[in-house]
Amino acid sequence: MSTPEMTPSAAPTDDRQGLLDFLVTQEQFGVAAVGAAIERAQGTPSEAFLPVLRNAVTAEYHHAVALEALGGKALTTRFWIPDVAFGDGGAGLFATLEAVETIEVSMYGVGVDAFARSSDADAARLCSQALGVEAVHRALARFAQGQLGGKAEVPNDVGFENYDWPSIADVRAALETLGIGYGVEGARPGTFYDYGGDPVAAGVGTPVTHTRAA
Repeated sequence: MSTPEMTPSAAPTDDRQGLLDFLVTQEQFGVAAVGAAIERAQGTPSEAFLPVLRNAVTAEYHHAVALEALGGKALTTRFWIPDVAFGDGGAGLFATLEAVETIEVSMYGVGVDAFARSSDADAARLCSQALGVEAVHRALARFAQGQLGGKAEVPNDVGFENYDWPSIADVRAALETLGIGYGVEGARPGTFYDYGGDPVAAGVGTPVTHTRAA
């Protein structure tokens, strides 16, 4: 059975199912995007950060699996990623990752808020635990940029993590502004990438600890 495409007219909602569906979709995007970055890394500056990328792609996969276990269903498994997002494997790649992770921190804040309000403790806790991991990924992306000649800023630069996009519709709009397309072509030249499942099994990721939400 093919996964339905997420079209521009199919705006995500903040009801339980809509939240879970978009969260799964975005985590599967993460697996596809970081997996593509890993495959492109050889011979580029990002090769020095392959251990970080290989763990990150595995973490995104475990997030997707856990969200599916709560009932989330991916809206698409095919993603348009702009060519410029990969930054030729240099600082630009990690600038893209920082931007995406920053938005995803807010995305999981939306989940914590919505699930807490509905007394869905398991889903709220999962979102809080995933938010922490995305914040670590963001800090590492900022560090990598400084090491590769991009902007050199202290990576732990916030007192509280951002909640700049307080709805899933806002989150998706911000991500699409980066040129990402969910089942459709984005606004910038790029290529479609498919979610490929377990990155460890595919030889792309490496194992991580704490693979289930408490």
